[in-house]
Amino acid sequence: MRLKTFWHLAGLFLLLIVTAPAQAAGKDHQATRQEVQPQVRAEQQKAISRGEDAVVKEAAEAVLATRAALAALEAGRTEEALAHLEIANGKLALLIARRPELGLIPVDSEAIIIDFKGDLKAIKKIVDEAEDLLDDGKVQDARALLTPLASEIRITTTNLPLALYPEIIKKVAPLIDQGKVKEAKETLIEALNTLVITESVIPIPVLRAEAMLRKADELAHAKQPQEDEILRYLENAKYQLRVAQALGYGDIDKDYKPLYKQIEDLEKQVKRQKWGERLNQMMAKLRKAVGGFRTEVSKPHKAE
Repeated sequence: MRLKTFWHLAGLFLLLIVTAPAQAAGKDHQATRQEVQPQVRAEQQKAISRGEDAVVKEAAEAVLATRAALAALEAGRTEEALAHLEIANGKLALLIARRPELGLIPVDSEAIIIDFKGDLKAIKKIVDEAEDLLDDGKVQDARALLTPLASEIRITTTNLPLALYPEIIKKVAPLIDQGKVKEAKETLIEALNTLVITESVIPIPVLRAEAMLRKADELAHAKQPQEDEILRYLENAKYQLRVAQALGYGDIDKDYKPLYKQIEDLEKQVKRQKWGERLNQMMAKLRKAVGGFRTEVSKPHKAE
């Protein structure tokens, strides 16, 4: 896959909302989900902004100049190519001087939001149908059926490897001076192919669970805590975690079982109306555990 032919210096952010027709969630689950939607949207925007803020202007400009140099060589304009290379080398030298500790420097970022609207029942129905198709050897049909089963913020970041990219770019100008234009173009392509793409995935149901736990925490700190309302938010947080689990985010034993156990312990504490420091500690521990689980980061892969 070739790297995109366009670059935004501050990062490119594409917001794509994908919805799938499916059975609506149960009334209570759906109502609670709508109640926390403003907080979930705020968290989504924070995640996108973090990716935007991480983009390094000098690195993005160096890559932009590299691509401009390649285009100039393709058009036979060697002097123009050398001018672009001078800019690229200058930006890279600045990066090495200022941030020598960095391995990968973000130069571009893209955020996509995909949100499946179905409930647990709908997810399980689709998974069962896909399993039947796989049993019949209909792999592509199963794949098409499973594709909409995602509810996530997917942030894709293109990174410049500081240990490799500048060294390769340094080789290009001497090749042009020697009249080795073909080799110079190949070297520029080699440099661009060292760019590394990383993906981070934030499951949206986990964001919803976190928002519901925050609401339950607020209610537990009220002067007159409403047991039923707190339990409703806890139950719905557990439901959202089940949705995340059904969609394949995380590991049942490592991620979900401890969270379910903590929520159940908290529910028992609330039913006993045991308000106070112990409840506060349990709630804080649970919120921290859910917040720590919500982000998955994929392994880097090279942009070709």
